[in-house]
Amino acid sequence: MTIRLPSPRHVDCKPTEGCAATAGEPCYSHGGTRARSSYHRVRTAAWQEARMDAHPAVRLVADAAKAKRGMHAAHAAALLDEHGYSSEAELIRTAVRDRHGLMSARQATELLLKTAEEAS
Repeated sequence: MTIRLPSPRHVDCKPTEGCAATAGEPCYSHGGTRARSSYHRVRTAAWQEARMDAHPAVRLVADAAKAKRGMHAAHAAALLDEHGYSSEAELIRTAVRDRHGLMSARQATELLLKTAEEAS
């Protein structure tokens, strides 16, 4: 069974910044090439923000990582524990252990998002 993750196409392109494609439609402003333009980055960023907003634990870590450059996943796990997200914190601790300590807070947020999206 394959799991299909949502794509940036679930967010509208803004008419002032791109091709004005509605959610679900591909962007045609690049003339059929796969070139990425700044307005497509805006669309992808909006999609990423929507993904994070759906999961409060992920949003908590992402906001803390923005405030502290170079945040380690172990710090993210401690932060989650402080705010009552013990199962998410344990998931991150296990991943840090499996990776021999090589995991950033950004990678921790991606792990949490992937786990949450697979569960739903």
